[in-house]
Amino acid sequence: MAFGEVLRGAPARVLLFCWLGWAFDFYDLILFAFVKLAVQQELGIGVEELAWVEGMTLGASAVGGFAFGRLADRIGRRRALSVSILFFSMGALATGLADGVGTLLAARVLTGLGVGGEWGVGHAAVAEAYPERLRGRAAGVLQAATPFGMGLAALVGCFVAPVVGWRAAYVASALPAVLVLMARWAMPSEDAGVRAQARPVWDLVRGPLLRPSLVLLLVLALHMTGFWCCFAWLPSALLKDGGFTLAFVGTFHVSLALVHVFADVAFGWCADRFGRRPVFVAFCALFALGLAAMGFGFERLADDFVLFAFVLAAVGLGAGTWSAFGVFFAELYPRALRATAASGIYNLSRGVQLFTLPMMGFLFASTGTYAVALWVGVATAVLSAVALLALPRLAETVPGLSDRA
Repeated sequence: MAFGEVLRGAPARVLLFCWLGWAFDFYDLILFAFVKLAVQQELGIGVEELAWVEGMTLGASAVGGFAFGRLADRIGRRRALSVSILFFSMGALATGLADGVGTLLAARVLTGLGVGGEWGVGHAAVAEAYPERLRGRAAGVLQAATPFGMGLAALVGCFVAPVVGWRAAYVASALPAVLVLMARWAMPSEDAGVRAQARPVWDLVRGPLLRPSLVLLLVLALHMTGFWCCFAWLPSALLKDGGFTLAFVGTFHVSLALVHVFADVAFGWCADRFGRRPVFVAFCALFALGLAAMGFGFERLADDFVLFAFVLAAVGLGAGTWSAFGVFFAELYPRALRATAASGIYNLSRGVQLFTLPMMGFLFASTGTYAVALWVGVATAVLSAVALLALPRLAETVPGLSDRA
């Protein structure tokens, strides 16, 4: 009955709005991975320049994440989410109209600024809409928007864009701007008192909040590096290194997204039952095994059904770890800093990719293969599991936080 409760009543409207915002936010971000070779060819951009464009996109999301998180703690979740949706939708439109590396970079930076606001503010809003006993499951449902966005991007990038062109695909991707019209219906008026007197942002890095902030930043930075090193370049690796068809790449990523949807929801249930830390470590290990198997059997991926199935299951299920972070932020931070912490730390870890993605571009150019990204993913998954063990327990954070909600 718990999942039935998650999908009923006023909290479900908040969940739906945040789910749609995050799904299309992530779709816009990951679509670039599937069309980047076409963009590169048409605009005459080198692989290292393209890596900088992606790095700057994620760097801008760090700025946007902090700005929108702070905005949400000051003027409310609904307004902050609405403005962020408008930003990333206009960035998608500008991407479709780009005529060179400069305009493409400007468009992707605008996209990154808007993208930065969705995850943290949405998770804060959902956590505050549900009682504690349902938060893990609600967070899992919200996080399942990630593989939905990824699957939609794979469908559009691999099957639609080759027919209509990457420009038309991105112009159409500006349509989520209409979601702003449903914000008033979905979100409580002025968040029904959710807004609180904002606390100084420096509280995140002093006193008892210093340790959880540093640990979550480290874990998320490792997680984000592994994710983007793998998924931002995996389509290129499959096409260039593996010689696979675009249809196979699309089928692989859609299948992976379907497993990932199940994983995000399953993680919430498993974490509520067995504890977030042990489940997180187990899922990280599964993710690392899947990537290692792909690395060793890369050229056989299309012909070896057992390998194909294991990689899909292990990588897809292992990616369910992302469902943990929304609840960690909800439990470890007071309401007046929750959106700032979630958006700021989550997107600061994205900002780290401003350095890692260009570095990966250099490695790809010097080694002549994209498959090296898989081994970076293995290392970051293992290190993420180790680093999470340093995260303090709830009782070890600020005592007496009555506004934890």
